[in-house]
Amino acid sequence: MNTEKPQVRAGCYLRISSDPNDKREGVDRQREDTSALCEVQGWSVAGYYEDNDRSASNGKRREKWEELLADIKAGKIDAIAAWDQDRNWRVMHELEELRKFFTSLGREVKLATTGQGEIDLYSPTGVLTAQIKTAVSEHEIAMLKVRTRRAARDKAERGVPQWKRAFGYRGETYQPDPTTAPLVERAYQALLAGSSLGDIARIFNDAGAYGLTGKPWTATTVSLFLRAPRNAGLRSHNGEVVGKGTWEPLVAESTWKAAQAKLNAPGRKPGRKSVQRHLLTGLLSCGKPSCGGRLRGNWQMQQHRGGPRAHSITYTCQACRGVNIRAEHVEPLLYGLVSGRLAKEDAVDLLKAEIHDEAEAEAIRTELNELYTELKNIGIERGKRLLTGEQAKIATDLINEDIAKLEARQQDSERLAVFEGIPLGTPEVADAIARLSPDRFRAVVGVLLTSIVVAPVGKGSHVFNPDRVQETWR
Repeated sequence: MNTEKPQVRAGCYLRISSDPNDKREGVDRQREDTSALCEVQGWSVAGYYEDNDRSASNGKRREKWEELLADIKAGKIDAIAAWDQDRNWRVMHELEELRKFFTSLGREVKLATTGQGEIDLYSPTGVLTAQIKTAVSEHEIAMLKVRTRRAARDKAERGVPQWKRAFGYRGETYQPDPTTAPLVERAYQALLAGSSLGDIARIFNDAGAYGLTGKPWTATTVSLFLRAPRNAGLRSHNGEVVGKGTWEPLVAESTWKAAQAKLNAPGRKPGRKSVQRHLLTGLLSCGKPSCGGRLRGNWQMQQHRGGPRAHSITYTCQACRGVNIRAEHVEPLLYGLVSGRLAKEDAVDLLKAEIHDEAEAEAIRTELNELYTELKNIGIERGKRLLTGEQAKIATDLINEDIAKLEARQQDSERLAVFEGIPLGTPEVADAIARLSPDRFRAVVGVLLTSIVVAPVGKGSHVFNPDRVQETWR
């Protein structure tokens, strides 16, 4: 009769939480220690399962630990050897999952560590011992997180940068790059002057300044970049600006804040283009009685007398469909009107803004944000039936009146940016207007005109009449 006990096949589990440089010193020591442990226990080493540079507490997969459990289930491994139990698990729910796994096998699996010796997860005492040590490990993890968060907050409050390299700065010096830093300032000024995110992307791309990724800029990446407090020399932490940083800013803090007000305007999402597909979409109003809708540009086929059919843009009222005007007629007309107004000697008076105090401008931005929030809350209260439709409308109308007044004051304060680079009161203004991007031109029109109304075409008329376009100047 053979009374010799079967050889216990052990899987040595090796894990170290952090080894960014792959020195492997920790797992190599664990290999030696677990081999010695198996010799003491009288086990044979059936394999080493190594999860180097892999934490057991951050929720990420540990492939070799999973492989070890799979081999145990397949009957290839009879025991686990580890340097310490927290190499295997560090939180209570993982211990409980391991106990359920062991119980489901229908056979006992041994477990031992170099510090504790054999751990019996099949006896109440062994389980209690493992639970106590696991509770201590959980507490250590929680305290480490508290210390880490506090250290990160302290670092932020001292203005120490969290980044090493950034567009607009030279290498890891935290000093503005003489080539790209001026482009960043130009980008903010362009945004405040009415340029779209797509326009700014073209500014960067045309200069060959593709950023750290080496990929061309898009409206989305420009939007994210312009929102970064870092550009204004501000230190943020968890999405909150906590103070000034220790590096030199690329733009003034006031410029950055004004840009955020534009980027965070209601209805505008990160990366969303501010320009319409066609130049005057949304700027033209229908002159048909009892309509007043907005005209939108569309491509249409035009038949020319004695010539082939061709595509052209026509602006058509989206409400009544009864008023339309061709782009080739209205766009040059509007360019001429704007250029003529800005070429007059008194055009320089447009730069006289009522608001020059940045503190007052910031107060306007804050008040506008509060009013936008109130509008949102009215919608929520109406949805919960806390307000009647009439009550919601009255409240909305009152708030919108206040918003319109504040936006008018804000627009007046932003005229300097809108007319940046335009030689007001000179003959050269026409060329400057012609070179503006569509978004920038729309911004100029928004400052100069309150409305542009297009009257219906008279019966039997096939010749464009400029009098159909009635503009109202501010």
